[in-house]
Amino acid sequence: MPKLFGTDGMRGRAFEAPLDESTVRRLGTALAEELGDSDAAPLLLAGDTRGSTTLLASWLAEAYQAAGGHIVWGGVLPTPAVSHLLREGSFLAGVVISASHNPADDNGIKVLSSNGEKVPDAVERRLETRLAIARPRPGPPLPEHDRTLAERYLEVLHRSHDMKRPLQGLHVVVDAAHGAAYGLATRYLKELGAQVTAISDSPDGTNINADCGATSPDLLARAVVTSGAHAGLALDGDADRAVLTDEHGKVLDGDDILLVWGRHLAACGRLPGRTIVATVMSNYGLQRMLAAEDIGLRRCPVGDRSVWQAMRRHGAALGGEQSGHIICSHHGVTGDGLLTGTHVLAIAAASGRPLSELSDLERMPQVLLNVRVARKVPFAEVPTVTDLLQQLEGELEGHGRVLLRYSGTEQLARVMVEGDDEAMIRAGAQRLAEVIEQELGTPRVVSA
Repeated sequence: MPKLFGTDGMRGRAFEAPLDESTVRRLGTALAEELGDSDAAPLLLAGDTRGSTTLLASWLAEAYQAAGGHIVWGGVLPTPAVSHLLREGSFLAGVVISASHNPADDNGIKVLSSNGEKVPDAVERRLETRLAIARPRPGPPLPEHDRTLAERYLEVLHRSHDMKRPLQGLHVVVDAAHGAAYGLATRYLKELGAQVTAISDSPDGTNINADCGATSPDLLARAVVTSGAHAGLALDGDADRAVLTDEHGKVLDGDDILLVWGRHLAACGRLPGRTIVATVMSNYGLQRMLAAEDIGLRRCPVGDRSVWQAMRRHGAALGGEQSGHIICSHHGVTGDGLLTGTHVLAIAAASGRPLSELSDLERMPQVLLNVRVARKVPFAEVPTVTDLLQQLEGELEGHGRVLLRYSGTEQLARVMVEGDDEAMIRAGAQRLAEVIEQELGTPRVVSA
């Protein structure tokens, strides 16, 4: 049975396998069988602004309903909105049709459990097995759009803040990436008291994430400087990521956000164990600056699911990725760009200081190399690699780190070295790359 679910659900080019009509309809049937009782609560279905989203949702909904399930159609809603609404207890599970930060021609299907989390790997494997033998039948069309769900989501966001208008006096530029939070983002920021300038807020089905949003924040940075705003907030296509800019247009990614929000929570006594979770890709400068304030950093593999699992394991209240996917367990179980962005902006507003003074992360120089490999042998089984790795780690102890990992989708080994001495880390990374190339049969080394 081929593996259909990746780290963020099923994803690919819209209308091509695994997002072809047959597979999507069979998934609808498999979901109904997996979730069981047809008299149970309905499935919450929503999606982003891609031109393919409604048709994909229709295929899944028809098959799901034909198999005895009930659907509530939320229309265009951010992924975190679905997660928050599931946690209120009215729905059996949730499905989001979205490819998040990917281009408009792509799409995806994410399945969320009744507690708002992505379903476990075991459930995805069962769905793949059921899907292989599913026989979907014609069913009722997609229900009417329930417009109350967006209002309920905004109520959840408002309840996350202690003050009614925490952004009073701030001028904020918001870039909605022509995505799922279009319109909602502007409205919500205004309700929090901000003066708002909106950009990338007019989706046409083809422009989601197109040179805008959290993956392309240069547009936001220019708009902040041109308009003289205090800050900028960029979301991605399904609004689970937040990237900020300060008043000078400097881009602040997830590492900056973890530093600002983590310090604030620690000062308020709301950072259990004085611990934050970040992935292996977060800059060592974050770890060093947190350590100086007696805040520990726990590392985990890349991916928001891994972040959330590590947070639960370590009892942490805050974790995230450089991409801006940040989770604060005081407010939810997944990343929420609007929630994250407004809380960081509220910290700045309450302090009376510009965001540039709060986001003082000193990044450590970093070298990234990709090495083409013929075989993905565990590095621990290659003595020449482990010997050199130990040598470099000894040289960098307390002043940097080395990370080796394989790409999950390509025949590449990824070499990352961070340290204070850029010439030293560049030489060390090159030596490691060359040894990996010699041992694992690669034609050449290419820059990341």
